[in-house]
Amino acid sequence: MKAQNLGLFLIVVSFLPPIAIFSVVPLLPLSLAQKTLLIPLLGVMAELMFWLGLLLVGKEAAQKYRRYLSFRRVWNWMKRKLRRNL
Repeated sequence: MKAQNLGLFLIVVSFLPPIAIFSVVPLLPLSLAQKTLLIPLLGVMAELMFWLGLLLVGKEAAQKYRRYLSFRRVWNWMKRKLRRNL
């Protein structure tokens, strides 16, 4: 159970580096070369945390996540919303 909690924590925290890339990094007093180095590092760190968290959470959660974010499901949801509005 503790590994699953750690996995969930890593998944949630993995969304912070992309937010930092767009909101914090441009405002930092760093040179352009340093910012250019920092952005891919944050991106790789976010991906590593997300996939490690997914491994810790388990196969069932990964399948649920995959099913929840499938293109077909999102497309059908958008079509239903559009039909209701017309």
